[in-house]
Amino acid sequence: MGTFLTENVPVSLAGTLGSAGNFRLFACDQPDVVLYVAKTPTLMLDRDGQPAVAVTTYTTQAADGSVKVTSGAATIGVNTAPPLDQAAIDEAKARLGQLGYDPAKLRFLPLTTQKGKARLNLATVAGEPDRAHNERDVGNPGGSLSFLASLTEVGALEWSQGIKQHTRITGDITIQFDYLRRVPDMGATVRVHGQRVFDHFSAALQASYNGFFYGGSAKIEAAWDELSRNGGVEVVFQGQGLPPELEKYRQEMVTTFTKQATAILFDQIFAPMPQVAPAEPDKSGGIFGGANFALKWQKKTDAIDLVQDIQFRGTTWLTETMDVSLAALLGDLPQSCLTEIPAQQAFDSVVVVDADPMLSNAAVSMTWSEGRSPVAPVFGSEGGQQRYTVVSTNPNAVTVTCNTNINYKPRWPVVVHRQSRPVSDRGNSMVIKSAASVGRQDIFLFIREGNRILMPPANISGDYLVLNVSYEGPHLPVPVRDSAHIDAGAPVEFAYPLDPDGRPGIAKFSAFGVIGGQLKRAGEQVIPQTDSAVFILATRGGDIQLVTSETILGESDNLAADLVRGQGRPVVLSGGPAGSPAPETTRAGRNGSNRGPSSNGQGRVISGRTIGIEYGSPGPALWLRLPDGTSQRIGLRSSENWSAFEHDSRDVKVYMEPAGEFAERIYTPLTV
Repeated sequence: MGTFLTENVPVSLAGTLGSAGNFRLFACDQPDVVLYVAKTPTLMLDRDGQPAVAVTTYTTQAADGSVKVTSGAATIGVNTAPPLDQAAIDEAKARLGQLGYDPAKLRFLPLTTQKGKARLNLATVAGEPDRAHNERDVGNPGGSLSFLASLTEVGALEWSQGIKQHTRITGDITIQFDYLRRVPDMGATVRVHGQRVFDHFSAALQASYNGFFYGGSAKIEAAWDELSRNGGVEVVFQGQGLPPELEKYRQEMVTTFTKQATAILFDQIFAPMPQVAPAEPDKSGGIFGGANFALKWQKKTDAIDLVQDIQFRGTTWLTETMDVSLAALLGDLPQSCLTEIPAQQAFDSVVVVDADPMLSNAAVSMTWSEGRSPVAPVFGSEGGQQRYTVVSTNPNAVTVTCNTNINYKPRWPVVVHRQSRPVSDRGNSMVIKSAASVGRQDIFLFIREGNRILMPPANISGDYLVLNVSYEGPHLPVPVRDSAHIDAGAPVEFAYPLDPDGRPGIAKFSAFGVIGGQLKRAGEQVIPQTDSAVFILATRGGDIQLVTSETILGESDNLAADLVRGQGRPVVLSGGPAGSPAPETTRAGRNGSNRGPSSNGQGRVISGRTIGIEYGSPGPALWLRLPDGTSQRIGLRSSENWSAFEHDSRDVKVYMEPAGEFAERIYTPLTV
């Protein structure tokens, strides 16, 4: 019987172990086990060993009889989890042997990853990526991903010449994912000193024709690392810092905090390549692979200090990236990847099935209202793509219908999905994202002592816990159920089949077992669909507690509240280190000087010019540029509509609530 509960193996406190070939290596708590993940994705190959790339150019005949390329389309398949090759294994064993590992006993396992987001970046003059694929949660980035793009005349010519003449194709693919890491209970404040950062980057990067400093992400990452060493980016541990027994991991923790702050603050400091014309792709690797990024600060007076507070609890999902430039990925394509067809007579209709670890196969039935007979391709667990040429005198009016039966590896009922759209509404690009039909939550077990998590090995002889899960929905004839043993600090992923039509279902979990020699049981609870992680907290000699975002918690239970707020990830704090005054901002600016006379913020009025609205955890906020040049983040009530401040910058007066935490009202002065 197939299972849909999967144990996740975290990276140990020791963290990274270097690299081998195209792979990064990580330490693991399990003896003689090393985890690995690719630095950059590779091109997916079909069953015949040919690259999974298809480029189509549409041509028309001018009045003088010449043929002109007018537009095009492209499909790219990449593999985000290539296997560790023998050359990389040999290099890894040699490197790790110097670190005290026994090469003869080493086992290599893929890194546990989740919540991948993928994006195809193209210059706007060249084309536009398909929105159904760009910046979407692709589930586990453990296999194939496909990207589709509509090409302009300029882009179609560039891609056609790139394949025919092996010239450079501009653009890049960026993939962001989370990986599981064991960390101690601790927090830190990461401070970015704006003017020192500007001085360093303006010297390290190139200057563009329009006054921006820009460069490839490998160069940006190297400059950021240098700033971390010279104090331009500063990490200050909160409270007592690292426990004495973990002091040997200090530099690894500094690097971890710095990298997570980089992922959070990067978009505030840099803009992507299409805004840096004319830019050329840099070498692969780094924060965002071969992409070019521009420093948003054009002069030193634009630079502002940035402060980010982060807290880790127990086992945490951290953010990493893998990326590659299109020049490196598509540098040597065979001409069989290119199809040139007249736009007035024919068009390509594409069906793409993305892979998912739970996917067994997908049976697809494609029909067109005219121009082609029906087809019924079947895709295996690796997913894939098929392209069909359809002939019509009016391509935009052709309706494409795609019926899909998705069969997953566990014994789930077959998931049926139907799509029907005209070509004018992208009906010629049918996307079956099997990951979108799989719900996923991580279930963590932690052994607690008060508000502190005991790091493994926290269990004692005879301790065990059995986890039961179930999911029911309107599309399932009977609920699906599963059970598994769960260990402290190693979360279990709970996956289940969602209704492709969007009707909600109900996920539940419960647990029982022996903790501290006593039999304990926790009754069944519903898992909110908005939770990406839920928790089982066990106390020796006490009870086991199931915790979700809807659990009613005591005011003193800071541990459970922090875990729910972080959802198994670093907790971004709104205040400063314990025992110090809370900073006014967490993402930008310095402590605001525009305070009223009251220390608790009562009656405070803040004047400034709006920068924009920030949405997300821990709630919406308004960003202001203050008269002294600093910036400030002001909390907003999520129950109100603040969209009026999203776009246009304007002068405002913000009247704070008595507690000083949220805006009570915002006035825009009128001028006549």
